[in-house]
Amino acid sequence: MVGRHRSKAKSLTVSLVIGLAAAFVLGFAVWLTGNFSRQDTASMAAQMKPLPTTSAPTSTSSSTTTPPPPPPPVTTTPPPPPSTTTSKSTPKSTKTTPKTTTKAANACSSVLEGTLPHVAKVGNHIAAKFGVDEIGGRASRSGTSDHPSGLALDFMVDTATGNAIADYVLAHQSEFNVKYVIWRQRYNDGSGWSTMEDRGGATANHYDHVHVSFEPSGSVNVTC
Repeated sequence: MVGRHRSKAKSLTVSLVIGLAAAFVLGFAVWLTGNFSRQDTASMAAQMKPLPTTSAPTSTSSSTTTPPPPPPPVTTTPPPPPSTTTSKSTPKSTKTTPKTTTKAANACSSVLEGTLPHVAKVGNHIAAKFGVDEIGGRASRSGTSDHPSGLALDFMVDTATGNAIADYVLAHQSEFNVKYVIWRQRYNDGSGWSTMEDRGGATANHYDHVHVSFEPSGSVNVTC
C-alpha cells in the first residue's frame, strides 16, 4: 500500500511540473505576442501619421508673384504756351509794310510830254496799262485845241487798243478829270458818241489815235 501511495505522489508531481511548464510556456507566448502587437501598432501608427505638406511654400511663393508690378507713371507733355501764337502773328504785320511801300513806289510820274501834272499821271497810267509806246502831249495847234495848254493827250494805237482806251477813259471820266474824248471821227463828252465832220484824213479824223482832253485842274491818284 505504501508503494502505491508513492507512485501516485510521483505521478502527481510529474503532472504538476508539466502543468507549470505548460503554464510558463503559455504565459511566455502571450507576453511575446503582446509585445509584437505593440510594436506593430506603433509602426502602423507611425505609418498612418500625415506627411508634412510641402505645397504650402509653393502656394505662398506663387501667391507672392501673382500681383503684377504697378504701371509706370504716365507723363503728359504740357500744351505749348499761348505766347507762340502771338509770335506767329508778328510776321503778318511785318509783311504788310512792304506792300504799302510798293504801292507808294508805283505811283505814276507827273511828267509827260510837257503836260500838266494831273494830265501826265493819267497818260502814264494808260500807257502802262495798255502798253502804249507813242503819246503826244503839249503842242501847237491851229484853231481851238487843248494841246497848247498841256491839257490834251494823243495815244497813237491800233483800232482794237483804241477802242479799249476810249471805253476805259470814259468809264473813269470823273476820276481822271476828263473833259471829252475823240476817236474815229466821233466825239464823246460823257453823254454818248456823236459823229464829227470829215476833216480830210485818218489822223485829222482821229482814226489812228485817241484824243483825250482834260479839265484845267484836278487831283488824280493812279498807279503804274
